[in-house]
Amino acid sequence: MDDALKLAREFEHVMCRFRRMDYSVLHPGVGNMEFAVLEMIHKLSAQHDAIYGAAISDLQKKMEILPSALSRLLRGMEEKGLCVRSIDPKDRRSSYVSLTETGQERRDQGHGIMEVFAQRVVERMGEGRFRELIKQWERFGDVLETEIAAFRNVDGMEE
Repeated sequence: MDDALKLAREFEHVMCRFRRMDYSVLHPGVGNMEFAVLEMIHKLSAQHDAIYGAAISDLQKKMEILPSALSRLLRGMEEKGLCVRSIDPKDRRSSYVSLTETGQERRDQGHGIMEVFAQRVVERMGEGRFRELIKQWERFGDVLETEIAAFRNVDGMEE
């Protein structure tokens, strides 16, 4: 058990390194979550060939964040001129968000930088090692999900 705890602490140390890294250089002028939202609005708008942009309900599901958190994020992005919300005039219950010209420029700039960054990381690690890393992370995620579910089913730990 001591070995498992030691490994868990080593893993925690590595994860802390990732959390402390400053990724802002990869998407200048926008925060990490803002960039993720710009990307998702772009993808959803393109997928649905949407007139009004991306449906906010679809965006919330894809981003897997609370509606209130998304609303705050979008409000801040609107204040920065990155996006604009609108309501479908035919169905006022449906809200949409689209990128402004500035938002599209920031998304495109960040996307281009991310492509170069990803290519450089894969080249330095080697494609085979990178694929193996992804495979191991997927397996790790599966194990975590299974173990978390098992702990939920233990008496006294149910939600």
